[in-house]
Amino acid sequence: MIKVVVVEDEVLVKKGLILTTDWQKYGCEVVGEASNGMEGVREITRIRPDIVITDVRMPGLDGISMIEQIKASGIKPEFVIISGYSEFEYARQAVKLGVRDFLIKPIDDDDLDAALKSTCEAVHDKQRIHKIQDKMNDISDSRVMLFKEYLLDEKKDNDYVALAVRHISANYQKDISVKSVADSLFISESYLSRLFKNTVGQTFGDYLTYYRIKKACELLKKPNGKIYEVANLIGYKDQRYFSMIFKKLVGVTPKEFRERLE
Repeated sequence: MIKVVVVEDEVLVKKGLILTTDWQKYGCEVVGEASNGMEGVREITRIRPDIVITDVRMPGLDGISMIEQIKASGIKPEFVIISGYSEFEYARQAVKLGVRDFLIKPIDDDDLDAALKSTCEAVHDKQRIHKIQDKMNDISDSRVMLFKEYLLDEKKDNDYVALAVRHISANYQKDISVKSVADSLFISESYLSRLFKNTVGQTFGDYLTYYRIKKACELLKKPNGKIYEVANLIGYKDQRYFSMIFKKLVGVTPKEFRERLE
C-alpha cells in the first residue's frame, strides 16, 4: 500500500479528507496526520510516507517551509499541497520545489481524484526505478561481471585453447560454435570441448555466452543504438532470446540496464 500523511490545521478539512476519501481505490492508506508544519516534519521523518498532502498556511511552520525541511533531510515523498484562491504565490513556490500537484479549497472531488491518480502513478514509477537500482547494485556480484577472460600466454599462442579463445574474441559477432572452431583447427569437437573445459574451467558455449553478454553491457552504455542492434552486434539474431540470456546472467533486462545508466 502507498503510505499517506495528511498535514492540515483545519480539523474539519483534515478529518473530511481522511474519512471521506476512498483511499483503497488508489491503493493508499493514511498512516499519519499532523496539525501544523512542525508536527508534520516529525511525522514524515518518523513514518517516511510515499505521499504527503499538506496545507500551505499553518501556524508555526507553513507548508512550504515544511517541504523545504523535509527535502533537505533527504526524505523524498511526493507532495500535494492545499491552498486557498489567494495563495497563488505559495503555489508558485511549490512548483519550484517539485510539488506533484495542488488543490484549491474547497477541495473538488474530481480535482482530488486527478491529483491522487497522477501522484500514485509517480510513486509507482519511483518504486519501479528503485527496484531497478537495487538490481543494478547487485550486478557487480552477477555471474557475467565475475566472468574473467582467459589470459593468453604468449608462450602458448599456438595451443588449441589459446587459438579457440582468440577465435571467440575475433568472431563472437558471428554464428560460431565449438564444432566450427574445432573444424578450423582440424581437431575433433569432443577433444576441443574437453581441452577447453579442463583449461579454462568453463565449457566453450558458456565462455562464448559470457563473452558476448559482457560485450553487450559495454555497448548498452552508449546512448545510441537499439537493443536489437546490440543483440545483432554480439551474434544474437533473436532479440527476445538475447534479452532472456542477458537477464539470466546480469539480473536485469537490457532495457532496465540502459535505463539505470541514463
